[in-house]
Amino acid sequence: MCKKTDVLVVGGGNAGLCAAISAREAGARVILVEHADRAMRGGNSRPRNLRAMHDGPLATLLESYSEEEYWQDILRVTEGKTDEALTRMTIRESA
Repeated sequence: MCKKTDVLVVGGGNAGLCAAISAREAGARVILVEHADRAMRGGNSRPRNLRAMHDGPLATLLESYSEEEYWQDILRVTEGKTDEALTRMTIRESA
């Protein structure tokens, strides 16, 4: 099968999906290819590398991840260079 494309994206993780979506929104014909088995697709997005506040244990998580813990993580990784009101709103909306 031969298809014409403007953009070929290799990998369906966060970066690949963002690239594919952006290219498509800009009008490009896009093909995204992924080598990983179905259970492993999604790259670093697949495990708990995406943060979302939650008040109690979830089926695959062992403990809660509070708003304050999330906030402290953001402060640590941004070295305090973050807008507190915007960040806390984002944290709350992630739940």
